[in-house]
Amino acid sequence: MAKEPQKKPRWYKLVAQAYKSTAPDDKWLLPLLILIPLGIIGLSVVIGLLVGSTVVLVYSIIFGVLVAALAAMYTLTRRFEKNAFRRMEGQMGASVSIAQSIRRGWTFEDEPVSVDPRGRSLVFQGIGKGGVILLAEGGNAATKQVTSVKRRINKLVPGVPVHTVYIGTGEGQVPLKHLTKTIRKHKKVLNKHQRQQVTARLRAIGGQKLPVPKGVDPMRARPDRKAMRGR
Repeated sequence: MAKEPQKKPRWYKLVAQAYKSTAPDDKWLLPLLILIPLGIIGLSVVIGLLVGSTVVLVYSIIFGVLVAALAAMYTLTRRFEKNAFRRMEGQMGASVSIAQSIRRGWTFEDEPVSVDPRGRSLVFQGIGKGGVILLAEGGNAATKQVTSVKRRINKLVPGVPVHTVYIGTGEGQVPLKHLTKTIRKHKKVLNKHQRQQVTARLRAIGGQKLPVPKGVDPMRARPDRKAMRGR
């Protein structure tokens, strides 16, 4: 028998899940979710009273309630994302999970193109309108791997720009919360057809086949992508 399509959870269940996962680590979440809507509604009431019209007061209150609800949702979303990024910081494989949330213009492979045998660093590869991007996790430990992967890509697809993003919070590194912005800022140099050609070329040749160290599975260490995308 064919399996029934899985139903998407209701929006209010997603909101509840976001709150439950964020509240334990964010003591300001609940006060903000209370004070911000109350402030907005209170301001709308004051404006309506100052105008002196009952009709204006009613519409002002209705408008204030709608804006308050939107403000509360925005606050919850932003603090949920901030908390999620903080939890993911330092986890191997986190960068590609976030990069794959970019829906248009970029594609990132699930598996790394280079793995340090000692489990200290990973390099993931993405292809998009800005060329090829390498996501290097592990800081300076990934430098040699990046150099090797770049050399290989330049031989296979000469002329295609290869950018490197070192993931982390140190100097010259990009935190996870700024990763998508960093990727999107690259100027367009490849159209859709050219991206497909580059992708096919790199996939046909294949990447480095380095052994994964014992006890380290970068694929299972990756956070849940659906949770980051809001399911």
